[in-house]
Amino acid sequence: MKWIRFFGNFEGRIPRETFWLANVAVFVIEVILAAIAGAVVEGFAGGAAGDLAADVIVFVFLYPSFVIALKRAHDRDIPGWIICVYYAVLIAYQLLVFAGWSNINPDRSVFSLRPLFAIMFVLIVGVIGLAVLIELGFRRGTPGPNRYGPDPLEKT
Repeated sequence: MKWIRFFGNFEGRIPRETFWLANVAVFVIEVILAAIAGAVVEGFAGGAAGDLAADVIVFVFLYPSFVIALKRAHDRDIPGWIICVYYAVLIAYQLLVFAGWSNINPDRSVFSLRPLFAIMFVLIVGVIGLAVLIELGFRRGTPGPNRYGPDPLEKT
């Protein structure tokens, strides 16, 4: 019940420890479900459908990752719109994966821009993602209460 309440709202602050533990838990569950979905669907429909099933699981798990990042951003006193924009870009990337535009492997056309676009997009999102990870995962939250609530490290 505590996890439903945790992922059910966007309010509050979480410290670094909770950020890391929640992300690891979500990641492990995501990988297991993606592997199972990919294997099951691939067994019934073939290779491409298995990849699509795994991509759908990754897309669905953007929501819990977003909630964790948003609550951690609240602890750092970072406006929520910054995290929203970053996750909007991640959602756009996943939609490009579904549409087939994120194929990094070059196709038979030497002059195709599709692989170049995908590589540049992944590179830019990766650099921004690293900055977000450093900001949320390694820097201490705002001491004392801020506009998002009380300090989660303060003992009451």
